[in-house]
Amino acid sequence: MLVLSRKLNQQIRIGDRITVTVLEIRGNRVRLGIEAPAEVPVFRQELLDKCRLSPDGPLHEPVSLVDTKTS
Repeated sequence: MLVLSRKLNQQIRIGDRITVTVLEIRGNRVRLGIEAPAEVPVFRQELLDKCRLSPDGPLHEPVSLVDTKTS
């Protein structure tokens, strides 16, 4: 695992097509912006875990993987 420190508005590049930007730091919370091509899936780990732990198995029970919460 590569571990990097970044300050507000600094970025990390992953290959030529993915950029991660530190948008906000508030207490122990960090907001990240991720720019990636549409064909590159980007998910929060806890949502993927929720899909895997579904009683019907992964992808059998609809779970929204899009985070529409903006706070």
